[in-house]
Formats: sequence, C-alpha cells, structure tokens
Amino acid sequence: MKFEELKEKIKDELNLQKSDFLKDSDSTINIGQTDIGPTQKLIFSISTFRDKKYFDIRTWFQDQSGEWKPTKKGIHFTFEKFNDFEKYLKIFSSISSMDK
Repeated sequence: MKFEELKEKIKDELNLQKSDFLKDSDSTINIGQTDIGPTQKLIFSISTFRDKKYFDIRTWFQDQSGEWKPTKKGIHFTFEKFNDFEKYLKIFSSISSMDK
C-alpha cells in the first residue's frame, strides 16, 4: 500500500489523539506519545523514505522556548522487521505480568 493511502487509512480507522507538537508531514504520521518526564516525551510515528515504510520510537525534549524537538535517542526500523520487534514486546509484556 502506498504511504499516502496508509496515512488516510490510519486516520480513518484509528482515533488518534492530536497534540499541538504532533504535526504530521508528507513523509511522517505521528500516532502517539507518552510522557517520560516534564520536558521529555516518547513519540511513536510511521514514516517513509525512498518508498520504504518505517516505525520510529523517539525521545523528544522541550527546549527553553517551549518548542518540542526530537533527540537522537530512539529506534527506527522497517515494517519488515516488525515481527522481530513484536516478539520482544511480547516477552516484555510477560515479564511485566510476572512482576505483579
């Protein structure tokens, strides 16, 4: 599926909560965030580069002027690698359940 079609399908099928700093671009759609601290967030997005689709999980920080900016801290992987990533997420989930 072309990236533009995927973006529209995501917007139609998922009720994504928008934030002021989560501005989508032609090559990126932000799908969510979680606070790490008062001036840091973890941003989840999907992007495309040279017709390849990617998942991105990146730390963002709020600078002194209040603007949110991405850091180099994060992971970026192709859709083809998602099954590997998902396998480890399931392990993390199991471990989290054990710790209750």
